[in-house]
Amino acid sequence: MKLSKRAEIDAFFSKPPAHVVGALIYGKDRSQVIERCTVLAKKIVPDITDPFNVSLLTDTDVEGDGGLLEGELQSLSLMGGKRLIRLKFFSEKATLDKAVAATLKAHAAGEYNKDAFIVIEAGGLGADSALRRLADSDKNLVSIACYEDETGDVVRMARGALAADGVSLSNAAMDIFAQRLPKERGIARQEIERLILFIGPGSHKTLNEVELQEFLGVEPEASLFKAASDAFGGRMKQAQAGLRRAFAEG
Repeated sequence: MKLSKRAEIDAFFSKPPAHVVGALIYGKDRSQVIERCTVLAKKIVPDITDPFNVSLLTDTDVEGDGGLLEGELQSLSLMGGKRLIRLKFFSEKATLDKAVAATLKAHAAGEYNKDAFIVIEAGGLGADSALRRLADSDKNLVSIACYEDETGDVVRMARGALAADGVSLSNAAMDIFAQRLPKERGIARQEIERLILFIGPGSHKTLNEVELQEFLGVEPEASLFKAASDAFGGRMKQAQAGLRRAFAEG
C-alpha cells in the first residue's frame, strides 16, 4: 500500500499496523531514506543493534545466496516477539529486483514468520520495479517514496530541532534560513546543528534576521574550510557532505 500524504505517513510511523509485515522506503534523497528506515526500525524492535534479533543484509548478500532472505524471514526471535530484517537494496539488476519481490510477496501472504518485519532501504526505483509495484499494491506491505523536502518540511524540521535545544529564529529569520538550506535532508540537518551551536544550545535566545546574517555571512567559507579539514583528517563521508554543501552555496 502506497503512502504519500504526510498525515498517513506520520500515522504509520507513529504506530505501524499489526498486519503490515514489511516496508519499502526508497528515493534519491538518501539521507531521508536512511532516517526514515531507522525511525521505523526503532518502532519494530527495542534495540536495532541486537545481533540476535536484527539481521542486516545487502543486495550483494542476497544475490550471492538465493535462499538467504527467505531464511531470515523464516527465522524466529530467540526472545520471542518481533524480529527485524533490514535490507539495503541499491541494485539495478531486474532479475534481482524480481527475485526479492517474489520472496517479499510470499512473506506478505503469510508463508514465513508473521513476526518478522522487513525494512527495505532503496534508491530511486523506477515505475517498472517489481519490488516497488508489489509494495505499492499489497495491503500487508507499505511503500514510501522520499523526495526532496519542500520549504514547509524544512521549516518544520528546523523549528523542531531548534526548539529541542532551547533556541529559535524569528519568523523573518526562519524564512531566510529555510531558503538557504540545501535540499538534501542530511546536509540540512548538519546546517541546523551548526546554527544551534552558533546561537548557543539552551540559551533560550531567538535570533532575528539581522543577527542571522552574521551566521550566514561566514557560511560558504566555513563549509569549504570544514570540507578541507575533514578531507585532510581522513573523514571522507563528512568531507563529501561539506563539498556538496559548499557547491550548493555557490
